Amino acid sequence: MLASEYWYRFPWLLLAAALLLTGLGIAGIYAATAGGAVPAPFLDTLGAKQVIWLLAALGVFAATLVPSYTRLARVSYFLYGASIIVLAVLAFMRRYNLEIPGFIYPINNSYAWIRIPGTGVNIQPSELTKIAFIMSLAYYLRYRKNFRTFSGLMTPFLMALVPTALIFLAADLGTAMLFLPILFLMLFAAGARGKHLATIILIGMAMVPIFYSSMRGYQRLRIDSWLLQGCAERMHFALSEPRERDCGLQIANCELKSRQDEVSSNSQSAIRNPQFSLTPERKAELVHEITGMWRFRLWQLATKISWGKDKPEYVEAKMRLFQTLDQGPGPKSFDALRFFFGTLLDNFGYQAFQSKIALGAGGIAGQGWLQGTQTKYGLLPEAHTDFLFPTLAEQFGFLGAAGIVLLYGILCVLGVDVSLSTTEPYGKLLVVGVVALVAAQSFLNMAMSMGLMPVTGIPLPLMSYGGSSLLSSYLALGLLCNVAVRRLYLIAPRPFEWRE
Repeated sequence: MLASEYWYRFPWLLLAAALLLTGLGIAGIYAATAGGAVPAPFLDTLGAKQVIWLLAALGVFAATLVPSYTRLARVSYFLYGASIIVLAVLAFMRRYNLEIPGFIYPINNSYAWIRIPGTGVNIQPSELTKIAFIMSLAYYLRYRKNFRTFSGLMTPFLMALVPTALIFLAADLGTAMLFLPILFLMLFAAGARGKHLATIILIGMAMVPIFYSSMRGYQRLRIDSWLLQGCAERMHFALSEPRERDCGLQIANCELKSRQDEVSSNSQSAIRNPQFSLTPERKAELVHEITGMWRFRLWQLATKISWGKDKPEYVEAKMRLFQTLDQGPGPKSFDALRFFFGTLLDNFGYQAFQSKIALGAGGIAGQGWLQGTQTKYGLLPEAHTDFLFPTLAEQFGFLGAAGIVLLYGILCVLGVDVSLSTTEPYGKLLVVGVVALVAAQSFLNMAMSMGLMPVTGIPLPLMSYGGSSLLSSYLALGLLCNVAVRRLYLIAPRPFEWRE
């Protein structure tokens, strides 16, 4: 291939969109780690470290373009097998609480990281497993048609379920959620029958109760806090109404009083003022309304059929709630409900609550660069990693958030164009897998930030702080661009076009 043709085919717009997303990510990381009223110098923040990771990621991106993707295809199974072995070791160590000091040890209850001795650098093997899975699945499907039968789908699903299970056992729920969306989109692009995929989805939905019950306590609490968040917000707003309408004090004093909630089972420790109390009738009405919400009813059903173990304080609050609800709506059940929400959401729902505040505080045009109060004063946990999207939305508003979504949309559309313009089956499926990865991961992260999904620790691709995530993102884009600059054409019927 001539050099001029090579550079002509290169998707420059795709690379520009990726670099712009990474630049915005570095800006958000700096804003989240710069400190309070007086921002720290850029070189003293994690933003500077992310620039170093970006240089390394661009080196990986360039190296991925050198060999033809058809040569890289030959090592797909080897990379997949090696990554499975590493994940199995991490899951084994998580199961028996083993550690190798300075090398493999738990971080945030998860065995998802391996420290490179002597460097202080942590790598996340599951990030590279996603790429290996896409490559191996594309290699497996490239010349087959047995996946158009229900039994033929078992091997692709097994290829996805093995890393999903191992990553889940290592307590990295966020990454484990990505394999099945990638699998479905690649199978759909390869021509799998829709009725077979729909049947498997229904089987998966039937397995949700087992999956929920088998979660560890803190993982299940994340699901519970997400499911009940709307119920807790309804109570919060109901408690705010009489304070602003009846107390006759300044709004600031009313907000101060509204935070004096009962979060302890010892009622003598709660600070209460009869002036702000709801009437017994209003309390009973709120209990009836909140417990009748579909979210609450679904949570009650999930709790009754679950056999998993929860934290003792959560069990106490839940048992107290159920006992009082059996007596019917009233002041006692209202207090128990309020105590339960305090126990659940003050801990596991805190991130999602602060994230919503940051998103809403941005308005249309945002609060301004480095002026977002949620991130400026450290109110939003993990603002530089999992919650980078609300960090930027708070500063740049709806317009900035929409711009980020648009850039991800450009990446996906250009990737689809590359897939449609090549007739080589492996390259076509490889690009579909990369597009599915970027689309699924960015969607899940932003949905999590907006409270539409449980908090599961999924980084925003190309943007969130972290070397492993950034390296894997540019490695995936390098594979996409590798196909784009070659776009092999086969003298044969177009692949994956089946006649019923």
